[in-house]
Amino acid sequence: MLMQGAVDGQSLRDIKPPLEVSHSLLPYFFIGSIVILGLVATLVWYYIRRQRQVQTVLVTEVDNVPLAHEVAYEKLAAIEAADWLTRGDMETYHTQVAYVLREYIRSRYRIPALELTTTALLHAMLRAQIDASCVERIQQLLANCDKVKFATYQPELAEASARVADARWIVDETKSLVP
Repeated sequence: MLMQGAVDGQSLRDIKPPLEVSHSLLPYFFIGSIVILGLVATLVWYYIRRQRQVQTVLVTEVDNVPLAHEVAYEKLAAIEAADWLTRGDMETYHTQVAYVLREYIRSRYRIPALELTTTALLHAMLRAQIDASCVERIQQLLANCDKVKFATYQPELAEASARVADARWIVDETKSLVP
């Protein structure tokens, strides 16, 4: 015989009373404040540490970066030292001279000279208010280099060696001007 209210021979127990919750929120507020303060302090420490590293890197990079005209002079000297002219490799010689000049213009005036055609480069230089005589000399130099590179023009040795002198003149004339 089963008892009334029993399940599988066990008697039912009463429901547990609700848990008592502290009416004071002060301990929760205190713990939450400590956690938030710790997070803020960690973020501030990380930010300050990161700023010091960035400043140190910027200072050392600025000190070691050569000026645009110094790089151009070094590369032009390397072109002269290479024996492209004596081997008759006019195309490589003129390609290198034009590349050094375009790289100098990119570094000096912040014009994307390496990506522009000669005509677009000259227009960009005129818009940047670069001296017209320099732009004209650059136009002559790049046009002569383009003739050798694309039209199979073969200049004489003296004419070809003048390309580096022209490039040096351009660098000399523009290195002291304010961009």
